[in-house]
Amino acid sequence: MQKLAVGSKSVASELRVSAGFTLIEMLVVLTILALVMAVVVPAINRGMTVTANDIARDVQIGLRKARSDAVTQQKSQAFEVDMQKRQFQIRGRKTTQLPDGIELTAKVAQSEVMDEKAAVRFYPDGSSTGGRISVHQDDEQILINVDWLTGRVSLVQEL
Repeated sequence: MQKLAVGSKSVASELRVSAGFTLIEMLVVLTILALVMAVVVPAINRGMTVTANDIARDVQIGLRKARSDAVTQQKSQAFEVDMQKRQFQIRGRKTTQLPDGIELTAKVAQSEVMDEKAAVRFYPDGSSTGGRISVHQDDEQILINVDWLTGRVSLVQEL
């Protein structure tokens, strides 16, 4: 049994005082959340827009993957760009659609042009038909060169 002395607080009143948050604590938490949202939301929005650099990197990766597949599987592989549908792919694989505002142009061997499609073909020895794929967005132009002899894929950025 608990004894209470004169002037002491009861257990119930102590629980009431320590339960909950003060107005100042709530304001501090809301201020911190507002600052975090002010920084995080614009960063997320910037991360969601696709730029010419992103597409050029994807094209470069696709070209290198096609070359690697040709060498490891010992049969030719083609990396296709479809101008009409605005997409690119390694033949027979998943296609990547171009976002609005980004254009692709391709200079490839005449034997690799069919309708609105252009392709760079890689052979089992690592060589290719060669070519150049350009990615355009506004005033920015990024060139991806494919050497016909070695099949080397290189990126050149121009403004």
